[in-house]
Amino acid sequence: MHRIIKSHLDSFINSNGLNSHSESEQFEMFVNFAIISSKMAGTVDIDNITTGKGDDGTDGLAIIINEELVLSDSDAASILSTERKNNDVDLIFVQSKTSESFDLGDFLKFQESILRFVDEEDYMAIDEVQTNARRIFDVIVENVPRIRNGKPSVIIRYVTTGIYKQPEALEKAKLAFIDKLSQLGYFDKIDLQFIDRNQMTKVWVDTYAGVISKLPMISNAPFPPIDGIEEAYVAIVRAKDFIDELLTNEEGNLRNNVFEENVRAFLGVENPINIEIAKTINSANGSSRFPVLNNGITIVSEDVRVQGNMLHLHNFQIVNGCQTSNVLFENKEIIDNELMINIKVVETTNEDVFSELVRATNSQTKVDETQFLSLRPISKRIEDYFNTYDGQDGRLYFERRDKQYANNDFPNIRIFSLNIAAKAVCAMFLERPDLSFRYPKRMYELYTDEIFSEDIKEIVFYTASLALYRLYVLVAKADVQQNARKYKWHTILLLRVIVGGKELPKLNSKKMETYCQKIIDVCAKSNEEITDIYNKALKIITSVEDLTDDRLKRQAIMNEMIETIK
Repeated sequence: MHRIIKSHLDSFINSNGLNSHSESEQFEMFVNFAIISSKMAGTVDIDNITTGKGDDGTDGLAIIINEELVLSDSDAASILSTERKNNDVDLIFVQSKTSESFDLGDFLKFQESILRFVDEEDYMAIDEVQTNARRIFDVIVENVPRIRNGKPSVIIRYVTTGIYKQPEALEKAKLAFIDKLSQLGYFDKIDLQFIDRNQMTKVWVDTYAGVISKLPMISNAPFPPIDGIEEAYVAIVRAKDFIDELLTNEEGNLRNNVFEENVRAFLGVENPINIEIAKTINSANGSSRFPVLNNGITIVSEDVRVQGNMLHLHNFQIVNGCQTSNVLFENKEIIDNELMINIKVVETTNEDVFSELVRATNSQTKVDETQFLSLRPISKRIEDYFNTYDGQDGRLYFERRDKQYANNDFPNIRIFSLNIAAKAVCAMFLERPDLSFRYPKRMYELYTDEIFSEDIKEIVFYTASLALYRLYVLVAKADVQQNARKYKWHTILLLRVIVGGKELPKLNSKKMETYCQKIIDVCAKSNEEITDIYNKALKIITSVEDLTDDRLKRQAIMNEMIETIK
């Protein structure tokens, strides 16, 4: 393997605690994480997108609806049952090889795996990531009237560590495969690429490197000094420049990652507000009045510089104006240099100020309160609680907002996003690992108020995250079996029962602090005691007859496991 790729791979493996896997498995996870992360908002759980040893030629598989990874057919049905009729759906298939050659036989095997997945009526696969994804795909096909352009899109990547020189045989096979998929009629867009080490390096670096852009301004004015804000400006810019420089990536696609802190996802071009925005853009009189009629766009950046009429932004987020930005992008072909927009640009590294900006700029119209979870006082208190362990082996980082620690040299294995921490609490203390495993949307519908109650003890989040972290460490050291990551949500619940007992105090009680501390004391170090407990928990799980993803998705099976603990 080329030294550059190997260095990036080693960094990824060490940061994520994946040392016990073989190099080929590590490379598959590395590639899957990088490629699929680039196509969605939020963090990726590698275990949900990487196939196992029973796969038939596909190493990575994900279905993304509106920039979110979908984990179950029921979650897919729930998303597609809303009023939105223009949902963006992408299927992503990945095959990766550590060799430097692009082998025609391997590519054809990959091709057949995808064709079976898409078109085989009685689809049969050993790998449960594939079978689960096929159930989701079936729901998507049943709901194509609610999908943009009436069909999902497909992204296919075949990756090796060599240099791709466009050999004739592979190029012909690529065109023939695209033609086959086109004839099947399932996809609106087909994006198939061979990725070599140079392209793979760029894809990986993009997962942690910040976005740097420069934007010409027609006019601008600075704000006076404001507490907690380094610099702030209001500016008028050409919509075309805004689209080309801030919204469009090198592939010509929308930069979804710049909207990660905008609490509203794009509601689609058929949304009444967005229809009106599009009408204004398309109207001769309306387009000239656009800066006055539209509320504008708010951008927050960690580094803002103005040089003459040029605005330089580093690691920026569009915290308000997601709808306007997307409608502009959708209409980019008809937008000329005459259409102007107004923007507000704020430079701040203060997390509290950032949160205030997000909430304030998104309060004009109704927003689901679950989208404000990172801004709730309890989330800030949880973050502060995690920080009290600074300098200790149990030091973890609670990531209230996506990529909060992207520019810090902290191992990913120690960073717990708000979403992962919430799943850990749901599994460990609400005894619903089935929801954490496959039904996160349902989890938030049922338990948001309980998980993020203002009087919940912060130690609950830390305890659940620490249990998960310790499991990852033991897997990395090969002290427990590798498939423990797959069963992680069930395993941490069993750990809690084994160590703390079946009788659970209320999450907001003083007794809960004592209960959690007992678990923390056990999970504080990687030693024989915690290893034995996790191995006991895994033995209970793997002893379940006919253990499949379907059985793990049932709450009853978890109750049966708990009953075996004396």
